[in-house]
Amino acid sequence: PFGTPNRGPVSPRGSRGLWERAISLHRSSWSYVLEAKPSGRSVTWLGYDSPHGTAYLPFFGAATEAAPEPFHSHEGYMSKYSTKVAWWAFNIVNQHADINFQLINADVRAKSKEIETQGQKLVEACSKKADEATDEVMANEVLTACSNVFAEKKVAEWWEFAGSLFAKFGRYSITFNETAQGELPMVYPVWWVNAPDVGYSMWTPNGPFHGRPVFAAGMPPSSSPGSASLLVSLACASAVGALGYRLGMQRGLQMGKDVGDVYVMA
Repeated sequence: PFGTPNRGPVSPRGSRGLWERAISLHRSSWSYVLEAKPSGRSVTWLGYDSPHGTAYLPFFGAATEAAPEPFHSHEGYMSKYSTKVAWWAFNIVNQHADINFQLINADVRAKSKEIETQGQKLVEACSKKADEATDEVMANEVLTACSNVFAEKKVAEWWEFAGSLFAKFGRYSITFNETAQGELPMVYPVWWVNAPDVGYSMWTPNGPFHGRPVFAAGMPPSSSPGSASLLVSLACASAVGALGYRLGMQRGLQMGKDVGDVYVMA
């Protein structure tokens, strides 16, 4: 109910329907924007994890050495968490944002904008410093050191930012400080609370204890073990009803013949 664009797999396979596919897919590992420039000053803006929750960091194409260690460390990977791997800093922020995407991602995008603006200024400053170098090799070394120091610093800053999000957005609350007025609840939207599928507005001590599915017009529910047993039960009930009706009609007709004062409606 909080506006996340992320959509997981649908079970069982073959169910009718379709998710709108976001450009900023939640399964993204990384994305980049290449800024082509002359004289070996091209810049690759690299962002880890989903684009909607990352900060794009600048790396010069003329770099004379690899990116900082967190960008190529094998201390961790997708199946092994590690604070020594830059990707994890951005991934845990995006995962946490799913608690309340509208609120948390707004803070994430503001932080991203702050870092990317700093990155743009850094590129200009690094380029000017490189112009003062005595030769091309030294100029490229200046560019490399300049962007690598910035990238390492900003990854460390993103880790701190991740921790601040855990403190601010947790327990279905927004915590600003330790005062009596320093916390606000994450309130569900009215349309979601009142939806029959949710069950909040329908709950009673005797049930139902969960929501009731509401199927879209023209979209019958897909078959499942539960729906199959329901159909069997309905078929049995129909058969028993039909048999009872026939027996009742036969008994009524016989009574009419025996008593002579009985009216039977066919």
